[in-house]
Amino acid sequence: MKTGIKNVVRHCFALALVVSLVGAGSVFAADLPIQNDTGKTLQEMPVLTGAQWQVLQPDAKVAFIWGIGHVVTIEENVIQKHPELKRVGFTAKLAEGLKGVSMDTIIQRVDGFYRDHPEDGDLPVLGVIWAQLVRPNLKAGIADRPFASSTGP
Repeated sequence: MKTGIKNVVRHCFALALVVSLVGAGSVFAADLPIQNDTGKTLQEMPVLTGAQWQVLQPDAKVAFIWGIGHVVTIEENVIQKHPELKRVGFTAKLAEGLKGVSMDTIIQRVDGFYRDHPEDGDLPVLGVIWAQLVRPNLKAGIADRPFASSTGP
């Protein structure tokens, strides 16, 4: 029991570290087209778009993907301890669709998408990851529902 709690706490601290590294935009990023006041109280979490992604340094891209991975891992660990919380939600589908895919591959595919589709720089990075990497590896969508004709989750 104590080991499980320690693992969840360890993952939470790792996620906090990744989030703080991603938030340190001036360390990892060039001048982003949209400047966010990181000291401002958020009404909602800002969404990373292709315009911002394209000017990030490689370390910031890794930190972003790593942070997504930690969220998925933390949820999986919580579900192992509390099986009643299991559902086939977004993070479960991310885990399923990205199984066996390296962070380098994710970054290369996202970079390639925005390079090949410069007009789509306003699309969220996570949406591109879903459409380009996750969905093609899934048999069914969120809650195991059949996919609609669109590429959304």
